[in-house]
Amino acid sequence: MQSAPLFLAVRYLRPTRSFISVITVISMLGVMLGVGVLVFVMSVFSGWQREFRQMLIGFEPHAMVQPMAAGEAGATEGPDWREVRKILAQRPEVASAVPVAEGVVVVEKDSGLQGVSVIGMADEPDNALLHKLKKHIKEGEFMLTEDTIVLSDKFAKELGAKIGDTLVVHAADSVNKFIQQVREVPEDAEDKKRGEALDNVTVLSKDLTLVATLRADTAGLRGYVPLHIAQEFFNLESNVSGIELELKDPDNADQVMRAIYRSGALPETWGWKTWVQEHGVMLESVENQRTMMWFLLLFIMLVASICVMNTTITVTVKKRREIGILTALGTRAWQIIAIFVSQAGIVAFVGVIAGLGGGFFFLSIRNVLRDQIASFTGRDIFPQDIYFLSSIPSHTNPADLIVICSVAVGLCLLAALVPSWFAARVDPAVALRDAG
Repeated sequence: MQSAPLFLAVRYLRPTRSFISVITVISMLGVMLGVGVLVFVMSVFSGWQREFRQMLIGFEPHAMVQPMAAGEAGATEGPDWREVRKILAQRPEVASAVPVAEGVVVVEKDSGLQGVSVIGMADEPDNALLHKLKKHIKEGEFMLTEDTIVLSDKFAKELGAKIGDTLVVHAADSVNKFIQQVREVPEDAEDKKRGEALDNVTVLSKDLTLVATLRADTAGLRGYVPLHIAQEFFNLESNVSGIELELKDPDNADQVMRAIYRSGALPETWGWKTWVQEHGVMLESVENQRTMMWFLLLFIMLVASICVMNTTITVTVKKRREIGILTALGTRAWQIIAIFVSQAGIVAFVGVIAGLGGGFFFLSIRNVLRDQIASFTGRDIFPQDIYFLSSIPSHTNPADLIVICSVAVGLCLLAALVPSWFAARVDPAVALRDAG
């Protein structure tokens, strides 16, 4: 008698040309759709989150330490940056400590002007940041030894610059001062006085050769110049903006930096920030979007479970006579409930398996689908400018699969439990009389 509920559940599910078969198939399709969509969307979101983090780790400094008391450019307090660098470089958690100067410059090419953020650093053998940036080279050779500059391929394309071109690079601060000084010259001044005033207006500029371009989708839009040029542009003299640290455990950058600060290796007059803090808003936004997608897509599973409930209600009404006979023969209420809950479980199981297969199939052709949709609608559903990736990523987390499948089966079983419970409470005499 223990296998009777399962036997009857399978028997009731046998294909017949009836309305029950139709709604049973619809219920399976609902579960399949819910599971498939959840698997596809959650895998893409997990892949995007993972690739985005890896992309940031792959081109961003893991941590930056800089003097908190820095006022005007070049003014620092506390120990010299060279001493700080030496102490940090000896820490076991630190892979490399590299002095950098960062700021904004204005690049000129064929009378076109565009601003870009740049980092100036020395081309040293132990510069771990430089080594990982070289992995993103699209064209040319990453050299920061002479009057050179490295830009992203996107910025170079917008500027119309090619490898080997000489670009006129202006210090942004001097450009701002130039504009301010020009505005201070009275428009009604005599031409001679106006000319003398404009002759005193200068802009700090340098001719730099474009030696390499980096992939914007994996290395960002930042440019790179030699350290001595950046120090000149940003009026740092022999000082630096900070010291860039490459950590052996970048995933736990905040914990590592707190430990370094508590150990006294970093002076109190110096502060620190990590790549997680720098891009915390974006990382949190990705996580919030993923959570919101979980919440929204679970409604699909609720709809699928309601379809299963409707199927169970229809079956219990159609099988009212059989239920009465089983009850009259001594079948217990829990066994009647088990029949229809087992039926819902089989529907859910088949739907889950089909949904997993469909979800993984569409994941395998996700980029092909993206191209087809883009060519048909004229719109890119995964634009590189927003997501910073040239292709749709995917990473399936086993824990997500367990949650998806468990929720799908659990909701279907709960949905079938209520009508099954009412069916088991039917009086056998009333059931046989109504059926007759």
